[in-house]
Amino acid sequence: MNDRVSSALALAPPLRPAPDMRASWQDVDLDFDAAAERFVKRHQGDGAPRDMPVMDLRHWGIAPDHEHFALKPLGGHEPQRALRSAAFSMLCTRLGAPAEFIREKLPAPLQLATLNYLMSQGERPASAMLRLRGEEVTAIVSERYAPLDAVELVSTLRAALVRHGLLDSVRVRAVATGVTDVIRLVLPSETVPVKVGDTSMVGLDVSSSSFGRSAVHVRGVVWRLVCMNGARTPSSMGDVSLRHLGETQRLRDGVADGVATALVHARGLMDHWRAAVSSYITNLADFIDGLRDLSQSEQQGIRTELGAAKPSELPESTSVFDFVNAVTSTAHHAEPARRIELESIAGGLLINQTRVP
Repeated sequence: MNDRVSSALALAPPLRPAPDMRASWQDVDLDFDAAAERFVKRHQGDGAPRDMPVMDLRHWGIAPDHEHFALKPLGGHEPQRALRSAAFSMLCTRLGAPAEFIREKLPAPLQLATLNYLMSQGERPASAMLRLRGEEVTAIVSERYAPLDAVELVSTLRAALVRHGLLDSVRVRAVATGVTDVIRLVLPSETVPVKVGDTSMVGLDVSSSSFGRSAVHVRGVVWRLVCMNGARTPSSMGDVSLRHLGETQRLRDGVADGVATALVHARGLMDHWRAAVSSYITNLADFIDGLRDLSQSEQQGIRTELGAAKPSELPESTSVFDFVNAVTSTAHHAEPARRIELESIAGGLLINQTRVP
């Protein structure tokens, strides 16, 4: 009997979360309104958004929905809804459960038994807000969550650009959507010839998430025209960051103030960018090995961009300009959330490895 039970458990395939909104990074050259329309349509294609308050998660359980996990009210007053990957991770965090272990290592019966046991525990009501797209749960957040979703994000940013007299002068050069969103704007009026035939522009990135995976960030950026690489101001330079908590109006006001602040930081970053041409990084192989925030594949991507297949083929030194470009070129291969992290690392390197008057 025990052998039959063990065999059944071993054969039962694990359930999986439903996939999150597919990540997309599009390099474009659009006016703000055209880019905003494209941004909103991408999110509309992911399903109609709705927030549903839950008074007590102890009255809900996990059920199978074909091969996916689903959240199901025990009282049957709502249909069960598939859990997307981000929502599944958030639920496991709430329960104190190791999401990757449950998702990858347990067969379906043990997955369900473990999660349902943990959901039934607790002495106090566990209130939450379910963020829905269509009939799928995309995020499980606090009831204090302040949304700034696609339509509201672009309308807030548009109002900020109008306030600062920038709406007609900016160009949007990237639109990224998914679990993390990015709108990249540049000011062609602030173009700097860093090298002969090689110009860069001052700009800003506005990033956020409709799925509880990122605060609203407004950061300065230097954008290089020839290769469409962007280096972002690091948080140490002054990160305009607004958590999705409290009132949505706080986020609107913060974006308006953040636009002006981010452009000041971007102009400061441009000064370092110009200095990078005549600044150098030595002991290049050791320097790359010391970049602990990068994965091994990202480190190898930098070596490849610098023309070396392996560490021993690297030159002894290179300009900060070329090195930062190698980092930002490597960032092109990452998903949007990681790409902006790498571009911020590039901005930090630029600040730390150059000196300006």
